[in-house]
Amino acid sequence: MHITEKQSRSLVGSQDVARWITFSSFWGFVFYLLSFAGLLAGHRRGAPRVKANTAFVGMGLHVAVFNVFGFFLGAITTLTRGKSTTEQARERIGGGSLDRNVLAPALVGAVGAVVPFTVASGSLKLAERITGETAFSDGAQVDWGRAIGVTASLSGLTALAVSRIVAWVARDARTSTASR
Repeated sequence: MHITEKQSRSLVGSQDVARWITFSSFWGFVFYLLSFAGLLAGHRRGAPRVKANTAFVGMGLHVAVFNVFGFFLGAITTLTRGKSTTEQARERIGGGSLDRNVLAPALVGAVGAVVPFTVASGSLKLAERITGETAFSDGAQVDWGRAIGVTASLSGLTALAVSRIVAWVARDARTSTASR
């Protein structure tokens, strides 16, 4: 599909860009917290001391990475489908596809947690270089399998809860639209 410059300007409005940034920031923050909790649970000697400065710098880096990828993903989705992300969301709500299966998003959330976990770990390593301090008092004592397992479990549960909430909101939106 070939999209002209005029069409691309009308597809990507300021409302869509604001949604991409808000959505990406929110989920970047959530995935950082889930990954950070997984890293804490993965320490072999119990909960380590956390150096807040390094942890906050890591969070900022992680959210920035999510913003960049979220922005490009939104733009690519808009341009390849020829519809704004707002239009796509309205179609999904109207079509009922958001409330058909809530277990699939939970499984995808659990398996997909490996990517944000890797980004969070990399962000913390970069934050350590920036601040000159390790994020954890005993950073070498992480059981990576347990850390990823806890992160995947927490992410799966979060995805399950969010998919249920989205299904309820979508159903309510369809019901209120139909009653007008």
